Amino acid sequence: MLSPVVASARIKSYCVASRHEDGRMMARLQRLFGLRAIYGSTSDGAVAVLREGVRVMRKTNMSMCVPVDGPSGPSLHIQDGALYFARMTGAPIVTCCFSCSKPIYMDRWDKFMIPRLFGTISCRIGEPIYIDPKLRGAEFEKKRIEIEQSMQKQLHEMDAEFNLPEIQSGLNATDYKKHARKK
Repeated sequence: MLSPVVASARIKSYCVASRHEDGRMMARLQRLFGLRAIYGSTSDGAVAVLREGVRVMRKTNMSMCVPVDGPSGPSLHIQDGALYFARMTGAPIVTCCFSCSKPIYMDRWDKFMIPRLFGTISCRIGEPIYIDPKLRGAEFEKKRIEIEQSMQKQLHEMDAEFNLPEIQSGLNATDYKKHARKK
């Protein structure tokens, strides 16, 4: 859902995409909206993504779209990557949450939502959040949790406006697959 927002605002941007086939498919779709991909994830090539992303942001003055919960979760849990980008480049984190009136939920750990036709889509963009380059350890984690709780609250409020069930926090791909196999 972020791709049309970025395209309509005419923001030149890169996106972080998984190296797996589903990530490559998403990157191809995002390319239609003008986003360029940097391939890697928290579990596969995180340092390379961070290095390349920082280089691109400093050299090109382009933004970076980062899926905050990583390729396998836990759901609604912000990984450190976005904070590292912001801390290393001075660029702000701008949160963006979506909900819709007629969702189709994918049978996945993150309950990936696809809006159905003729429904209403809601998008909220947060205020810029700057990360102090000196932030480390417990203070860094405190800031990550603060942003995470703010995004969770925003998402739950948006879903409540459409009377949607609250998405459970803390699910990850491995546990979800184990639970699904037991059914």
